[in-house]
Amino acid sequence: MTEAVGEATGPRVVELHTRDQVVIKALRNLAGQAGFELKDSRDPGDSAPSVLVVDIDQPGALDDIILLRREFPDALIVGHLGLPDRARWEEAERSGCDLVANRGAVGRQLRTRLESGQLFSGRRRYPICDLADVAGRLGAVRTVPDSPFGPITLWQQQGGRLSCLGDLCPHAAVSLSEGEVSGGVVTCPGHGSQFDLASGERLRGPADVGIDRFDVVVEDGRVWILHA
Repeated sequence: MTEAVGEATGPRVVELHTRDQVVIKALRNLAGQAGFELKDSRDPGDSAPSVLVVDIDQPGALDDIILLRREFPDALIVGHLGLPDRARWEEAERSGCDLVANRGAVGRQLRTRLESGQLFSGRRRYPICDLADVAGRLGAVRTVPDSPFGPITLWQQQGGRLSCLGDLCPHAAVSLSEGEVSGGVVTCPGHGSQFDLASGERLRGPADVGIDRFDVVVEDGRVWILHA
């Protein structure tokens, strides 16, 4: 007898935005074990999907992922690639994919999520860079100008402490990544406002508010931020 997977906490509807038969076959097998409905994106339905599976190799897929994330903010978005492509993989994650896998591993990866007892950990991750990219560097080690949260910068202080903050000074929108760093404080190169690199707190004006701070996690040799 095949043991059922995730019947109590698994998805109700998995919606397919893929025509890849290898992926579809794997998901059909998993659906039979987990008891969820497998639905083609072109078919009408009354239930909102809790999982969406997208073929990243298809033209316009990244734009589609952005739109799907907006339409289904609570869904798990799974993207798949035919061949390993690191740049495409990271673009899919930044567009809104919660999980990216090679086409032959989609079923196994989703099964692992189901067996964990929950599809989500409560907060989503946004990739910043590989941990190797920040090794031995201090100050502003990576700026992402077009994140969903606006420009952000990853900072590293003495002892390897990482923090991620909004990059623009709230006084005149000058990039803080170009500022001088001393004692865990960055000074805006525009007008001299100062901010704590650990908390984003404003320490000196003319800015009258602090800057956004994001929780940083390091997993699997990569640096991520957590967001709602």
